[in-house]
Amino acid sequence: MVVEERIKILVLGPSKVGKTCLVNYLSNFKDTPTTTYKETIALRIMDFEPEGLNLGGKSLRVIVELWDVSGSHRYQACWPSCASGAHGIIYVFNIENKAQLSELEYWHTMFNTSQGTITGLKPIKDENCVVFAHRSTAPQGNIKTQKPRMTGKLQDIKVVATSLDYPAETNWKNEFDRLVTNIVLSQRQEEENAILNSGMDGPVPVQSSR
Repeated sequence: MVVEERIKILVLGPSKVGKTCLVNYLSNFKDTPTTTYKETIALRIMDFEPEGLNLGGKSLRVIVELWDVSGSHRYQACWPSCASGAHGIIYVFNIENKAQLSELEYWHTMFNTSQGTITGLKPIKDENCVVFAHRSTAPQGNIKTQKPRMTGKLQDIKVVATSLDYPAETNWKNEFDRLVTNIVLSQRQEEENAILNSGMDGPVPVQSSR
């Protein structure tokens, strides 16, 4: 029997960094190309079924929800609903604007630590997060030396250089698949442990002597 596993991944970061374009690409959504910036109003959600995941032989149908959260703080009232039940986070910033690194730390504080203002937020493990250092212009020089190091609480989260227009250092789509796989397998393990623990908490069966 094939079991459906639905996971929710937030896509967070400043405005005008390419979050929506990345979400469209990952979800295979064909949008009309335009050079005019269109702000995301509050959020948009893209559901899709990724292909080619290595799930260790488990019979799972994986559905990914990518929550493309607006970079504008005007929609902060929506953030608790966005954060509720999230399994992973993709942080996105413009690699050509190093000043945005400090803003990424703000998003991390708000959505992934108890120091934020979102009540009841359950912090997400670093291995279930990734930083996309996105580029929209042609790189100059050695791109391997241009990927910035994260600081503070972001330093343990993997950074991946991404671009939809120019070659990146790695196949960043594979890194996204790796993130999804980690989350799915982690979720399944937690669910299986919960079932085992619930059984252990119940009455101990007594074997009949007859």
